[in-house]
Amino acid sequence: MLADVIPGFWRTVIRPPASLLAGLIPVLALFVLPVLLGMKTIFPWYSGEGLSGFQADYLTPLGLAARLVVFVGGGVWIAFHLSRGQHRALAIGGLVFFVLLDGFFATDLVLSLDPKFHSSGFGLYFLAIQTLTAFAAIVLIRCLRSSPAASERSLLGSLFLTFLLCWAYFDFMQYFILWSGNLPARAAWFARRSEGAWYWLVLILLTLRLVPALLLLFPPVRQNGRWLIFFAGLTLAGTFLEIGWLVLPELDRPAWAWSSYAAASAGMALVAFGIGSAGRETARRQERDAHEST
Repeated sequence: MLADVIPGFWRTVIRPPASLLAGLIPVLALFVLPVLLGMKTIFPWYSGEGLSGFQADYLTPLGLAARLVVFVGGGVWIAFHLSRGQHRALAIGGLVFFVLLDGFFATDLVLSLDPKFHSSGFGLYFLAIQTLTAFAAIVLIRCLRSSPAASERSLLGSLFLTFLLCWAYFDFMQYFILWSGNLPARAAWFARRSEGAWYWLVLILLTLRLVPALLLLFPPVRQNGRWLIFFAGLTLAGTFLEIGWLVLPELDRPAWAWSSYAAASAGMALVAFGIGSAGRETARRQERDAHEST
């Protein structure tokens, strides 16, 4: 959608792999089904006990199901129409729809695992994770399909650095606001994620995020295709750890949750690989047909 709204050279580089990734959105509906079926087990607010005011009205099984259906259904509809060509008006409206509904998506599926924790910036933080992850996948698809030109590598490296810095800002902003406001009840959310093995996971995650950002400051690294592929792989691995860090400390049975989470992530990776392989084969066939016709 951003590629359809913002003109420039970057559109020709970003849009083809982004269109392939958009093909994954219908698969999201399949991965949402276990959440809908297992709400009673996953979410502590399912029975409504301990909720009052707006929370009691918002955190309901029917409300969560309705919002997920609207979000996933709207995403599938937008992706289908944009995959058929550029539609600037639809892209503008889709961006508003996606950013707004994605905030509800992050609140419903992640933040509500602890109804006592509140953060007005969590939706933007979650969006920063998603955009960074998507861009890392775009870099992998573009660089593995064929060797990018020097100008394309420079563009990808610069955008990669931008997304990494954006992630760092929104990630730190939440912690800084709670710490400076001296809000111990909300700080407990971070405390659970900095104890024991979670502490080492945080260090690994920061390394996977900040080291690439530091190295991308240097033009020779930023314009090197192999470095971009390597950093994209590190970014995707970091997302796997980060989502686990956000979700798993709140669940009662972490061992069961880890195995389920790993299986779901592996499934998504296989689907992404399959779509990427199909798209790569289609691109090669089109190039071959164009060459033969010439």
